[in-house]
Amino acid sequence: MWDNLSLKEVVELTKDPFPSIRKWVKEKGKKVIGSTIPDVPEEVIHAFDFLPVSLIGTDKPLKKAPSRLPDNACSLARSNLELVMSYEGDLFDGFVLPQVCDTTQHLSDIWRIHFPDKYTECFLAPRQVDRPSARYWTKEEIERLISSLSNWTNRKITDDGLNSSIALFNENKKLLKEIYDFKKKNPAALTNKELFSLIKLSMQVDKEEFNKSLKRIKDGLKPQKGEGYTDIVLAGITCDPPEVYALFDEIKLNIVADTLVTGTRYIDGVVAQNGNPVDALVDRHMNRMFFSPIHDNVYRNFEEIKTLYKENNAKAVIYIHIEFCESQEYDLPDLKNMLRKEGIPFHVMDTEYQTLSLSHLRTRLQAFFESLKGGAL
Repeated sequence: MWDNLSLKEVVELTKDPFPSIRKWVKEKGKKVIGSTIPDVPEEVIHAFDFLPVSLIGTDKPLKKAPSRLPDNACSLARSNLELVMSYEGDLFDGFVLPQVCDTTQHLSDIWRIHFPDKYTECFLAPRQVDRPSARYWTKEEIERLISSLSNWTNRKITDDGLNSSIALFNENKKLLKEIYDFKKKNPAALTNKELFSLIKLSMQVDKEEFNKSLKRIKDGLKPQKGEGYTDIVLAGITCDPPEVYALFDEIKLNIVADTLVTGTRYIDGVVAQNGNPVDALVDRHMNRMFFSPIHDNVYRNFEEIKTLYKENNAKAVIYIHIEFCESQEYDLPDLKNMLRKEGIPFHVMDTEYQTLSLSHLRTRLQAFFESLKGGAL
């Protein structure tokens, strides 16, 4: 089902992957465990022979979530809650919910109340990974998740089984990175929307099948640099709705680096395959890129973005701000000031998962790059 997809089919599936997931589950007789992002060790879920599916919001109307979460709650949190309450809840046999901010902490409690018949577990990764206790805490949480799934399934997993899942997921990330690296140098070979659709769909479907499509797509790419492209760094957590990528394609922006959870931060999550697999998963968590609620240095976001900008010879940084994301709103003023002091052109795009029109974003983005070309920034 997912082993022979074209780029066009990937983009279409990414709009709404759930009908295909339902069909696959029916054919394979598998169970599905959903998780909100970030940093749930999906390899553990897979090792128990479940399909791990990342919940990354919906652009469908909000009907039930507004009565559970206030209007000033994070757009992604409200959208994920709506996705399972109104549209896809019956697909899932359980959920693993990370608590990385106040909103996600409340969200996990709401989730438990409304799905009492499903497996529901929290994943409490430490927010400050520079503390001496952080590594110990992370390992305890991964082992607690394994124990919880063992109790629910009445099964145990072995190190070999977990290593096998790690190898499969590593292969997926390495393929995505190869495609990303190719696009950086050949912006006309595939669009931004196609590239990030590949990443997003990878987070939601069976990787054993989808890796075959990734290999075929990678092998079929032809060098095509094109003309008139502007290299940019994309910063933030997620970039939705996907039409934002189409907007970048429309004005010929080439994303050469990013800090997205649905982008490089996911791709770079390759796990070492020597030694104890739980220890390797801990290492992965401790070494991942900056993420607003999880950090070891409040200045790391600035330093990573500045490094990406300079190493890739980018012309600007675009920051995707999810409406009402409290973590981003804490970071944004300082980040904006620090980058501008460095002389780095910086543009903020405010997004919301139920956005239907991008005309206002298009106008502001076009004006920003016209100013950039004219030397006004």
